[in-house]
Amino acid sequence: MKFVIDNNKFIVFLNKKLDLDNKLKLEKYFKKLFNKIKNQFDIEVNGYYNIDIYSDKHYGMIIEIIKEDLDYYNYFNQIDMEINIIKNDFYYEIDYDYLNKDLLSYCSCYKYNGKLYLKIKDNINFISLARLLEFSKIIYKDDKIKYGKKVKL
Repeated sequence: MKFVIDNNKFIVFLNKKLDLDNKLKLEKYFKKLFNKIKNQFDIEVNGYYNIDIYSDKHYGMIIEIIKEDLDYYNYFNQIDMEINIIKNDFYYEIDYDYLNKDLLSYCSCYKYNGKLYLKIKDNINFISLARLLEFSKIIYKDDKIKYGKKVKL
């Protein structure tokens, strides 16, 4: 699990899957996650949060948690949340220098706006996925890449 904090937004890179069909389990998970954020980063966690869960069958999930400015929740020191689940494929922006046959055997290649992107097409082994994550940037929201030109390398 990796955290990125940007103003009122937390981004959690979670390389595992949660039961997205059970809202009660999700709410319990997020209450534990909020406690972890509070304790680890010494940030006051209360208020209303919009939570977007981007889910990919190969990587896991990337969770964006955005705090909304509503005084009512801050006054009563409460946490409330709206959870949105977005299932899509993640793309990985990568330089040509880091491509190898192993990665290309698991991925489809796309070229979009002069950049190269990989999309995992098969079950990828842990070492290859780790190598891909090390040398690329995950694109989890921008689905315009699928309109790029599919290339064979």
